[in-house]
Amino acid sequence: MTEAAAPRIRVVITGLGMVSSLAPDREGTWSAMLAGRDGLGPLTRLDLPLEPARIAGEVPIAHGRHQTHCEAMALRALGEALDQALGGLDPGCDPRRVGVFQGAGTSGLPVAEAYLADLLQGRHRPAAAVVQQSACTVTDALAHRLGALGPRGTVMNACSSSLLALGQAWERIAAGELDLAVAGGAEGLSITTFAGFSCLRAVDPAKCRPFSRDRAGLNLGEGAAQFLLEPLDRARARGAAILGEVLGYGASMDAHHPTAPHPEGEGAARALVMALRTGRLAAEEVDLVSAHGTATPANDGAECRAIRRALGPAADQVSVTSSKSQFGHTLGASGAFATATALLALRDQVVSPTLRLEDPDPACDLDCTPLVPRERLLRAALVNAFAFGGNNVSLALRRWEGR
Repeated sequence: MTEAAAPRIRVVITGLGMVSSLAPDREGTWSAMLAGRDGLGPLTRLDLPLEPARIAGEVPIAHGRHQTHCEAMALRALGEALDQALGGLDPGCDPRRVGVFQGAGTSGLPVAEAYLADLLQGRHRPAAAVVQQSACTVTDALAHRLGALGPRGTVMNACSSSLLALGQAWERIAAGELDLAVAGGAEGLSITTFAGFSCLRAVDPAKCRPFSRDRAGLNLGEGAAQFLLEPLDRARARGAAILGEVLGYGASMDAHHPTAPHPEGEGAARALVMALRTGRLAAEEVDLVSAHGTATPANDGAECRAIRRALGPAADQVSVTSSKSQFGHTLGASGAFATATALLALRDQVVSPTLRLEDPDPACDLDCTPLVPRERLLRAALVNAFAFGGNNVSLALRRWEGR
């Protein structure tokens, strides 16, 4: 990621769609978050009787015969974002200048799992559905719905995937290459995901407790969050309601461990600093950090140290929140969900709570918004997504004030 040369085109968000375990839409999800509810409960859709941890954030949504659960969530979120931004499906611009950028995780993996289970049970069915699945299946489905002929990007960078996709969309619009971009992520629950995180002993059998002294791991979740990004001048010209401005992003690597973050948050801090620099944002202007906040023992303390390294004394004035306490860790889509949380917080001037934070870890010595939402002045936010392999991304957002 290279810093865009000045002057550059300002990029705003005019549409946001969400499908979560709390509600099948944006405002329902946000209202539930501010009411202090979570979408976590007993796992019902996957048969995992031997797994010790079976709490998840499931999304009950119907999908067509030739459509995966992940595609259905992504397309529903896209529809809501389009309705908000454009009043329908017509992008209103040259389709060659419309791009789609998505963070991918499991994608069509549940389809492959179902095929394998049938095969092991002696039930043979056509393999076409499995063969047709790939990492870019959701990206292609969204592009087809839009009629987009511009660039498509599918990022598979573990839990930082969708935030990096948002950063790439910002970059292309800021450079004047696109008039409209859809960016975000969708993630569905799968047996392989549960088994993998259980092997790592990273899953809590109870509801997760980010930043808590007794935190014991994450809860897995699913859902989709999609954004429409466009140049500020274009949004103003068509009278669009602007939700917020994307200022820039930063990306870095730890080169430390395949799964554990750098204990001092060194690489994460560099991503935060780069987001401030590309966003032309002073540390003192940041009022909110929508944290990665997984509730794993290694992540939360390292993230708080990274925030302190990046913001310096200004970190004491920042509100931090982890939306994973409400709908779990949505993996490849988690950066998009954290961005949605930050964007709605900036809009309504209220920070959503970190649930079950009753006994804060002294290592997490920031204001992590325990238990209840908090109204406060919010001018700008940083959104974090830190992935396996030490892949760190931070995105800078500003509240839209009409100028």
